[in-house]
Amino acid sequence: MESSARFQRSHSVPKGDPRTAELVNSLQHCSKSYGDRHLDVPKGFRRRHNSWSSSSRGANQATPKKNGVKNGISQMKQRDDECFGDGMDDGLDTDFDFEGNLALFDKAAVFSEIDTSERRNGARSGGTPHEHTPSRYRHDENIIEGKPIVYRQITVPQPGAKEYCTDSGLVVPSIAYELHKRLLSVAERYGLTLERRLEMTGVCASQMALTLLGGPNRFTPKNLHQRPTVALLCGPHVQGAQGISCGRHLANHEVEVILFLPNFVMMLDSVTSERTLFSKTSGKLVSNIKDLPDTPVDLIINSLDCHENTFLMDQPWYRAAAEWANQNRAPVLSLDPPVSGQVQAKWSLSLCLPLPLAEGAGRVYLCDIGVPRQVFQEVGIKYLSPFGCKFVIPLHSA
Repeated sequence: MESSARFQRSHSVPKGDPRTAELVNSLQHCSKSYGDRHLDVPKGFRRRHNSWSSSSRGANQATPKKNGVKNGISQMKQRDDECFGDGMDDGLDTDFDFEGNLALFDKAAVFSEIDTSERRNGARSGGTPHEHTPSRYRHDENIIEGKPIVYRQITVPQPGAKEYCTDSGLVVPSIAYELHKRLLSVAERYGLTLERRLEMTGVCASQMALTLLGGPNRFTPKNLHQRPTVALLCGPHVQGAQGISCGRHLANHEVEVILFLPNFVMMLDSVTSERTLFSKTSGKLVSNIKDLPDTPVDLIINSLDCHENTFLMDQPWYRAAAEWANQNRAPVLSLDPPVSGQVQAKWSLSLCLPLPLAEGAGRVYLCDIGVPRQVFQEVGIKYLSPFGCKFVIPLHSA
């Protein structure tokens, strides 16, 4: 401003002269900062202030003049020209042509190029939107295409009268009792003894029974005063020994077990040993049907039936026990039942491969007792385990 005043005194123009307006405009233009002269900021935009500009300093501050800084100032002016120079706002006043640019996009050509690229790379082709809707995968589905699923993974030389299938659709054929007996005999020859089978069957059967009794919702510390009651009906055979093993495991899990086993002069060694182990639990052992509860229990486990000695069905103790089970309103779980029996069951648990059970067997479950695959192959059965991550699976009539 001081230099402007000196300029006005040295270049004084009379009033009324037309050059007066031009001189005033020139002086006002010179008083602007460099950025203000070269940038007309439109409304709505915030103007950038440089630290060296006079607009960011006080009104009474003057720019210090130093000798030998002309080159630096010229470089700074050049940078300002690049930042605030002409042409910066050329495209701000024009509207973007959406319709015109959308018309330039060839949608079919782009999808065709993507489809060709995916097929060349061996990936799953999504196709164009007009062909089909792309598949959506669940969290349990595999994106990578695998081999086609073979649902018949078990083939037997002589199929039984029935076929079953698992929840995942795998076919499980039934077998005759003679083939089932030969399978267990070969497995025992290779080391899967009767004692091992009894323990494995008892564990799997007790796990299934605990689930039927309520599982974790019932077996909690808060429900110790409401312990479930299970009646166990066993005969003097291998199936009876399997039932006693199941009762021992249930008693160890705080279940009130009442074991019915008639007194016999001679019994199998497996039955005797299992009864001795059961006597060390809190379970109750009775030999008379009159000692069984009159009121309904939570669950009845039936191990009365035998695959070979069918004459036992004519014994008085068997008929009395079967009648008690059918009259009691508790559901019945049959362990390793034969093709036909006198006790009406709601569930039946078969071992290895199922037999063609009658309708009275209820819903069929299958138990894995650990027979190796090569044992199946030795008796002529092509076998691939249908159990997955479980030891007991439900079967459905195919």
